Amino acid sequence: MKFNHSPAIKCLSGCTASFPGWRLWAWLWAATLVAPSSSPGAGLIFATGADPGHLQKFSVAGLNHDVSGTVYRQDSLEQGGMPLGGVGTGYLCLDPDGRFGKTSIFNRFPAPIALNQPFLELTVGGRKLVLATPRAGVGQAKAIHYFGHFPVADLRFELDAPLEVELRAYSPFIPGDARESCTPAAVFEVVVRNLDPQPQTVSLAFSPGGFPAGEAESFVQDRWVGVQVKHSPQERLPAWIRHTYALAVEEGASQAAGQTVQVSARREIAARQVGVFRFLLAWNQPYLREGSGRVERHYYATRFADARAVVHQAIVKNLEWRQRVLAGQDVLYRSDLPGWLQEALINAPYALAKNSVWLAKTRPDDWWGEDGLFLVNESFSTCAVTETMPCRYFGHWPALWFFPDLELNTLRAIQHFQLRDGEPPFCLGVGFAIRDPRYHCQHTCGAGEFSQLIHRYYLRSGDAAFLREFWPSARDSLNFLLSLDRDQDGLVEDHPHNVEGETFPANNPLDNWPWHGASSYTAGKGLASLACGIRLAELAGDSAQAGRWRTALERGQKAYEEKLWTGSYYRTYHDTQTGRRNDSSFSAQLSGLWGTRVLGVDDYLPKDRILKALETVARLNLPASPYGMVDAVNPDGTWCVEGAGSGLPDSVWSRDIFIQCNATAAMVYLFQGQRELGSQAAQTMLDTLFRGPHAMPWSQPCGVNSKNGRTCHGHDYYDHMVVWSYPLAFYNQAVSALCAPGGLVGQILAATAVPAKK
Repeated sequence: MKFNHSPAIKCLSGCTASFPGWRLWAWLWAATLVAPSSSPGAGLIFATGADPGHLQKFSVAGLNHDVSGTVYRQDSLEQGGMPLGGVGTGYLCLDPDGRFGKTSIFNRFPAPIALNQPFLELTVGGRKLVLATPRAGVGQAKAIHYFGHFPVADLRFELDAPLEVELRAYSPFIPGDARESCTPAAVFEVVVRNLDPQPQTVSLAFSPGGFPAGEAESFVQDRWVGVQVKHSPQERLPAWIRHTYALAVEEGASQAAGQTVQVSARREIAARQVGVFRFLLAWNQPYLREGSGRVERHYYATRFADARAVVHQAIVKNLEWRQRVLAGQDVLYRSDLPGWLQEALINAPYALAKNSVWLAKTRPDDWWGEDGLFLVNESFSTCAVTETMPCRYFGHWPALWFFPDLELNTLRAIQHFQLRDGEPPFCLGVGFAIRDPRYHCQHTCGAGEFSQLIHRYYLRSGDAAFLREFWPSARDSLNFLLSLDRDQDGLVEDHPHNVEGETFPANNPLDNWPWHGASSYTAGKGLASLACGIRLAELAGDSAQAGRWRTALERGQKAYEEKLWTGSYYRTYHDTQTGRRNDSSFSAQLSGLWGTRVLGVDDYLPKDRILKALETVARLNLPASPYGMVDAVNPDGTWCVEGAGSGLPDSVWSRDIFIQCNATAAMVYLFQGQRELGSQAAQTMLDTLFRGPHAMPWSQPCGVNSKNGRTCHGHDYYDHMVVWSYPLAFYNQAVSALCAPGGLVGQILAATAVPAKK
């Protein structure tokens, strides 16, 4: 095939370059982008309109199966839109109003920078149209239809012009490929359809507002023209350090004058035809200061010298990125999982883009290796704590499934800071800290959680060498847990750390609600940890340790019944020493059964008790709020109001709806064969997050207020990725089965593998 060549393009640097004709390229490109059966007016990229209150099923360009998803309006999301970014790269939110929102690409950890600036301007017939809805007199889009399927955001703009304009933006977050997912770049593909009966000349400029100024240098590579900006770091660092970002456009021009840095392209679009504009944004901000004051270096900087080098990678790889990302999503969309769960699974890993850091080894005495240090923060935007044990326990699933090398990397970090008495750290530091581990916090749960994390990784990998390396850590951690059983009845008691008159720290995952004595949640998770530990000890060949834990488990099972069983459920807590107790029904009283079932370990409670307790939770907790399963409900059906909340209006954590409590409780129903109740419990919460009165699909909270569906504490929490254990419950499988070639994870990894060269 012979290409016609367009006129040479003059660059700011004075160089000239010739490029293939854009018309043929646009035709070839649009053929891969346009949905094959989109109806007139339905759009090229996705074939439906905004309806933020309903889950829809519709076709999307590049996907072979219809998707289940929610399409938002420009004013639908109070906390902003989907982040563009990968693993350990930082992120840039593309908001539903057509602006860039919060960002950490300039290394603002923990609090992100809020840009709130448009970035696309279209010119047609002498009119300039900013592709954003109006704010402070800026923005000419009448409406925007917004569909996010992480890491892809699809937008359709309604304009007062004879054009149909759509945008697809994405970053390389590719399951199974941690290295490529650590590329600090985003791709922007704009499709313009000319609805006029006459040809139209359309220009499009890409110029992100609010980015730092600096020294600009233009460049040309293949069909692409770009500009790189070298600037001082946004955060406090030595004066010699310079960071970079770059913009590039296919078959266009670059401009840098004063504070304005942009790339642009012009297309002549025939009547009823489309023109395609493609832009790249890359950043390379190598140095950042962590909580101890030391300067660290992003792992991505070991691959890329500057932002222009990232652009080079994006030019070569961007089509492959898109193909691999969508191929993995297709596996989920063709699965028999419910549509509301498909939507949650697609989008949940956004938390890795917002909260993960991947640091390089820069000093000879750094204890980590050449593969760097990978960590996930509890919530950089709200409650910045590095690798809190409960958040990892609930939210590590996407890393375990799709980036197991990074999962192992973090387990080694936790092991590194484990104390000699077996206690693992609660976290590796407050704020953005990686060398300041904290202990003696939620340790009544954390020690058992660490042993289960080790067990999960072993089942995921089947690596005997890993088990030999980590068995002592799992054994010592679980034995430390047993040391917290002060009365030696086999149950770990709760040990609140608050003083009288205050509720924080409660020393359990619901920080402002102290429990006393044996609680159904903490003691139940302790029994689950023993049951799992017995299996792990047998796998490790330590029959003596398995025997000791079996004896402790038998004592604990007896005490659990005596102290907590009410006749129809297990009460929230009971301190037999003081007589203090709470007889409410806690939604996650059987959460430990989720922990055992994902590992393929038998239930540690009597079947009749389990079924009776599930019946009570369904009667009391499940219908108590339209927004999810209320944490604790009294026997008469009233909300339990005890302790306090986070300080937000009407926030009381005993009466709120915690993400991990709701999710694990729902999965116990599923594992017990009660699919209808389990689905109802799961969907109610997810409907609130994705389609509720205060939808927050890419800013998911620690929990939800049972009165109004708002957050009860924070946003962007690590532990909401617990949804990636739902497939285990829906298919009633343990970890290893889901990763087998025919399992869901195995299928996704096969689909996202590097395409074979023809």
